[in-house]
Amino acid sequence: MANTKRGGVAGVEGADEAHERLIGLLLTEQRGIDPAPYLSGGPGTQDITWGSWLVPAAALAAGEPKRALALLRPSTPATPDHAHLEKALRTAALAMEHNWHPGAAPVPLRQEAVRALTDAGSGMEAVIASITNPPVRLCAHLAGQVGVVLLSARMTLGHATTSVAARSRTLRYGAHTPWTERESADDVLQPLEWFDGLYEELMDLGHADATAYHLLLAADLRVRAGGRAAATPLLRHAEQYATGSPAAEGFAALLTGDWELGAPGAAEHCAVAPTLPDPDPDALSAAAGHYERAAASYGAAGSSRGRAAALLRLAHTHRLAGRHTRCHELLDQALELAVEGGDGACAALLRVHRGLGLIEAQEAGEGESETAEQVVNWATTDGSTSWLRGLRHIVEDRARHWSAQGEIIKSKRAGLLANRLTADRAGTHRHPTAGAAAGTYQRTGHRLAAFVLTGLQQQEHLDRIRQRTDRGEPPELAECLSVVQCATVLNDQATALRDPDLIAATRSSTQLAIEVAERLLATADPAVTDAVRAALGMLESGLLTSRAQETRFRSRRARSAGLDAEADLHAHQTLREAERITDPLFAGLVRCSAHLDLRDTDAARAEVAAIEEHLSAIQATALWLSVGEPERAAPHARRIGVDGPGPAQPWELPALHADLELGRRVYDQAAGHALRGLATYEERRIRLARDALRASSADDPVVAGLHHAAVLSLLEGGGPDAAAASFDRAERTRSGFLDAVRALDAAGDDRAARAAVRNWLAAEIRWSAQFETEAAAVRRSAVTAPAHERRRCIDEVERGLDAAESEVRRLAPAAFTASHTEPPDAAAVAAALPPDALLLTYHLHDDHVVGWAMTRETLRARRHARWAHGTVASARRFHAWCAGRDAGGDGEADGQELAALLLEPFRRLLRDRRQVIVVPPAGLALLPFHALPWNGDVLGAGHELSYLPAASLLTRLHEQLPERPWSQLGALLVGAPAIAPRHGLAALPGTAAETVEIAGLLPRHRLLTGPAATREQVLEAARGCELLHFATHGLVDDLAPHRSRLQLAGDDHFGLADLLAAAHAPQLLTLSACDTGRGTATAGGDVLGLTRAALITGARHAVVSLWPVRDSTGCLVITRTYRRLADDPTASVGTALAKAQLEVRDLSGAERDEEFRALTDRAGVRPGPASRSRSWPHPGTRDSEQLRSTEADDRHPYHWAPFIHVGV
Repeated sequence: MANTKRGGVAGVEGADEAHERLIGLLLTEQRGIDPAPYLSGGPGTQDITWGSWLVPAAALAAGEPKRALALLRPSTPATPDHAHLEKALRTAALAMEHNWHPGAAPVPLRQEAVRALTDAGSGMEAVIASITNPPVRLCAHLAGQVGVVLLSARMTLGHATTSVAARSRTLRYGAHTPWTERESADDVLQPLEWFDGLYEELMDLGHADATAYHLLLAADLRVRAGGRAAATPLLRHAEQYATGSPAAEGFAALLTGDWELGAPGAAEHCAVAPTLPDPDPDALSAAAGHYERAAASYGAAGSSRGRAAALLRLAHTHRLAGRHTRCHELLDQALELAVEGGDGACAALLRVHRGLGLIEAQEAGEGESETAEQVVNWATTDGSTSWLRGLRHIVEDRARHWSAQGEIIKSKRAGLLANRLTADRAGTHRHPTAGAAAGTYQRTGHRLAAFVLTGLQQQEHLDRIRQRTDRGEPPELAECLSVVQCATVLNDQATALRDPDLIAATRSSTQLAIEVAERLLATADPAVTDAVRAALGMLESGLLTSRAQETRFRSRRARSAGLDAEADLHAHQTLREAERITDPLFAGLVRCSAHLDLRDTDAARAEVAAIEEHLSAIQATALWLSVGEPERAAPHARRIGVDGPGPAQPWELPALHADLELGRRVYDQAAGHALRGLATYEERRIRLARDALRASSADDPVVAGLHHAAVLSLLEGGGPDAAAASFDRAERTRSGFLDAVRALDAAGDDRAARAAVRNWLAAEIRWSAQFETEAAAVRRSAVTAPAHERRRCIDEVERGLDAAESEVRRLAPAAFTASHTEPPDAAAVAAALPPDALLLTYHLHDDHVVGWAMTRETLRARRHARWAHGTVASARRFHAWCAGRDAGGDGEADGQELAALLLEPFRRLLRDRRQVIVVPPAGLALLPFHALPWNGDVLGAGHELSYLPAASLLTRLHEQLPERPWSQLGALLVGAPAIAPRHGLAALPGTAAETVEIAGLLPRHRLLTGPAATREQVLEAARGCELLHFATHGLVDDLAPHRSRLQLAGDDHFGLADLLAAAHAPQLLTLSACDTGRGTATAGGDVLGLTRAALITGARHAVVSLWPVRDSTGCLVITRTYRRLADDPTASVGTALAKAQLEVRDLSGAERDEEFRALTDRAGVRPGPASRSRSWPHPGTRDSEQLRSTEADDRHPYHWAPFIHVGV
């Protein structure tokens, strides 16, 4: 063993106690000496030789570099050696100020920090070597070299591991990667070599504690670099020097406990899964044992700050084990000890941990503000700027964790705490950005919000880069890296949204990021160069592939619209675009997808076979299943998580196994996997306390696939309950909107509570509509508003939603958990059916169409092998034909095909039932079943059809009180508003005639027309009304369903949020405008739009339209419907509408025109062109003029069939 001494430096006789105290303080991470006594002028501070250094060293030990720098005021040192020691202490303080983070998280350095560290550290090695006094040289070496290099090595290791991960992602995405020839190990070896190079000097100086300290830190760096085995010999070596030193033994126990948890720094960082894998109980127990020994050793050393560090870590083991009460108790004890020992940095860290604990326990949030104020005050006076940034990073990480778990309320509270943990005076250049919120919504599955906020975040970063450039200053590294990261996220989110217009729009963002990255490469620090290159590679690859992705999704959009020829053109264009992709793996993936869209399965299989060896296990499994080869998928499925990454979500692996067993026709196992995956998904979904987040999270092809696997395997498994079990499972795919209805139920009869829930749901709609507005501007390349104005608009709806949620939490907290209610089963639905009614409901996915026919006594199921996309396309073509538009096919033939598929299997049941209730899947929501050809006529000629979005609604309607006679209802009628001319909307005399005629039929009415039909007047007049009728222009945008609205007088409009505010469980809600029954279908089975909002209001009946309504048609059908209701107080809406439609169908064109003229004459308005439509002339919508060919056929559906009844 080298010549080392515990009580001094080898070769220096009489080294006094003050010097040993100084060394103990400079071994900052060993925590052997409390700084509190020295900061208050305690023992040794009056020592002639060392006293003047003890106080600044104590400030460093307390983690307070600003205090240390203030104490190291310029003065004339007694000797040159002392001048060099002062420089070393100053360098250590600057490193701690700029490059020190809890858990050593790799938070990017700011440019001014890099410059300050470079200037301070310049020539330090030579300065220390020139010191002739060994005791002084040891102190200078510990402060100016060991501490500084340690922080730099940790930061570099953190960035190196990030770079390795980025390279891995780059290779997966197929980017050009010229740097892969260089060994990744070089990136992690270099910082180890830096730190190891300091050992020889310590050995020469021969101080046992300092030597043990270095060896322990070297071992810890190896664990951080992924070499746990290499750490063990160093630990054993350190123990030889640490014998007899309680502080060194405590430090060794702390580090060993950290290693048991798998990642050094995890306890300080408060890291929880999925940031880390869940440690097994044995690992937790072992770590706790080490931490308890550390606490005991520090107790023997008399170090309160050491005990605080041990208890902080011990608390983390209880946190991971779910013992939160014990965790909080230990944190309280640790905070007392940290304050007692004078460790300001540890106290700040513990306060943040306690703040996160308040959020976890969902306790009142006042303590969070107090926590932030205390921490920021410490950081801006005595403490560390970089430590504050690291504390904020901890909170942001926890916010990300909670949002990934669906805990949106906790995530938002953590985000607010993170925003408070910054201040201009802390030197953090506070800029409110959209980054944290973007990450939150990305993880909760609201991709549109994530896309918009990420785009806003990139714009904010670019603005700040331009500002610095204009001032002649170099851009900050963090800003540049954020621009690059935002571009990647934008492309990922646009692809996940399956939106070709947004994919096209992201190319300009990607190009900007490439320019920033290229400029950054020329000036970046070598430590981050590889990470920048990796990101640049991904960006360039993404730019190459985006055109293929764009045409791929244009093909799918065209297919969904029934435009098969256009869809095929786009699919072939995708194949051509794939030739431009340089990476053969990604090119193969794109070609495989295009071949599947073209129904060329053989070609798709060939593509998978060609790239199979380059695929990760999860990719190979999914691709072989997609081309119908489960046996080739099976070997890969067993390797998921071993060969390449595991699934991104916990329900993805069960989904793959369910598809695998379904392909093998092992139905019981397929059902088991599917139901387990759905249970996992539902567990997360119910934690999403917002309807908008639940709906968007369900818009996921993996979730849709799980539902399909469950439906099909339960049905094909056979048995007497197969039809009912599959019916129940299919019903779950479309009843998500009932969560909002149940939230209103949870408020009970309390008017204030119900108003709070309504305001909350309306605030959600305004929130969603704002993001749709932003996305619409991006699609049109029309984003002209500056970032701060866009952020202000988003912040306004966010604050409104937060306030509404707070009110619900106060008045109706049960509304947040109302979604836990189990939906009714098939038996309950059957019992709620009217006696002579037939319920038809369907399920579409992949290559299967499943239908169920239910009466009170029977339930029959039929499955057909038919491409779901083809079925949807046929439905859209038939819909277009009914609407008088050319969809590029034979609409009548499509109708015949659909009738054979959807109606023929249940012919016998249809023959015996006149009343039919249709529950279409989301993809068929626009299909007018009543206009389908049947028995030589149309289905509506012999049956009265009603529609429901979910069969579960039957049980709710069945339980409601009997309906009141129509003539007794208070009614609000709104028609023919005086719309401002600048909107370019034609007058609709039919809406005036319609509302005037209905007013004569309903004694208790209020009629608002012309300039009186303002939003304010409508909202006021709607109070207490049980019948609401709107006849005006309507706008429904498939890409922005929450922006759907009805035009009112002047510039006013009536949106979905207004509908929730105005309609309080009306008996009838009629939306007599264009496309009011249209909505946006999600992969999860929901249909977003006006009808959904109408049902959430609690409306018992709704009348909506499926296509642009001709003004005269709307007037005739609706007025005849109301006449029937007025003539028969007990008449049902569905029957009245069905009979009115058939009556109009039987009229000739001349007769319709004559009746329309008579109605307009009675209302005192001019009839105008008979063909005028109640549509909104808005680019990008489908409110086109009808074909003139429909004029020749008086019985064409366009003239009589646009409206449907939603209800029973």
